[in-house]
Amino acid sequence: MRASLQRLGCAVAVGLLLSGCATHSKRGQAEQAAAAHRQQTEEAAQINLDSAADRAAKRRLADHDARLRRLQAELAARTDADSLAASALLQREVSGAVGPSALDLASRAVAAAPGRADLALLHLQLCESAPGCDAAPLERHLAQLDPDNGMPWIYALAHAAQANANAPWRAARAHLAASQRITSYWTATVTHLTAAAAGRQGFDAVAAMIELTGAENTLTAPLQPVARACSLEDVQQSEVLGQCRAIAAAFLKADTVLFEAYGSTLALRLWPPGSAQSQAIVRQRRALRYRSEQMLRLHEKFNSPAATRALAGFVQHAASEQMALKALFADLGVPPEPPASWVDDTPGG
Repeated sequence: MRASLQRLGCAVAVGLLLSGCATHSKRGQAEQAAAAHRQQTEEAAQINLDSAADRAAKRRLADHDARLRRLQAELAARTDADSLAASALLQREVSGAVGPSALDLASRAVAAAPGRADLALLHLQLCESAPGCDAAPLERHLAQLDPDNGMPWIYALAHAAQANANAPWRAARAHLAASQRITSYWTATVTHLTAAAAGRQGFDAVAAMIELTGAENTLTAPLQPVARACSLEDVQQSEVLGQCRAIAAAFLKADTVLFEAYGSTLALRLWPPGSAQSQAIVRQRRALRYRSEQMLRLHEKFNSPAATRALAGFVQHAASEQMALKALFADLGVPPEPPASWVDDTPGG
């Protein structure tokens, strides 16, 4: 870069010396060289500005990470269930993995509030992410606390698939089919843990909710074993077809958009096109896709700080992620249900 600038400087100097007797062509060459020199100088200045911005961004990130570590440690020193659970969830964020300390914190949180299914599921999810952790007792505990929830059986199905154990595999599929819904307690978990973390180490309620939501969203239950349990080959058996239709119905009653959308995808494979059941599923799926499309199309509106604050408030009072999003749509003046004129352009829609 320095050599290029020197060469351009010489060209400009020669142009000035010869200006009295130079031809029009040479004057043009000198002017081009001067313009190139200016461009190079501007680019060099911009590089310096970018470097300064990069350094500032790195400092902000380092400050954020340091505050997050202090927040996790502060919550770990408390004794209430929500603080311990929030600390367990954030420990994964600050260390990059679920270690013994996170599992210990989650276990203490469950012990402090043994009747809360949301804390039992969080403990199970963290255990599932930790190598060597025995999740079976945690699955049984959650099933006892909330017998209608299919979440523990999703994990049991995954374990049976990994062990290639046919009898446990069939039993887990049957239990999952007997469940009434798939509940991740998403809004309850985020609300309770945010209340414990808000106002500490410079994280207000919205900032704390963003951190905890991001951490919680990485603990999604595995869905591939469910797809295998309801494969095209297996559903040729009438008993399995009935089980898988019940499983899809449970997912369609899920408390998160992801699980509900998965339920609609699964269900459409299991009912004949044009049937009453298929038509109802298509209508439900259309509403999900409409809201997704609107959030992408109006991303600046939905991702604005004001919308984020509003959504944080709606999450505290909603029983599901879907209800919180519908409230946000209404608050932003966007119809939460698709108008008759809306066309689903999603491939395969």
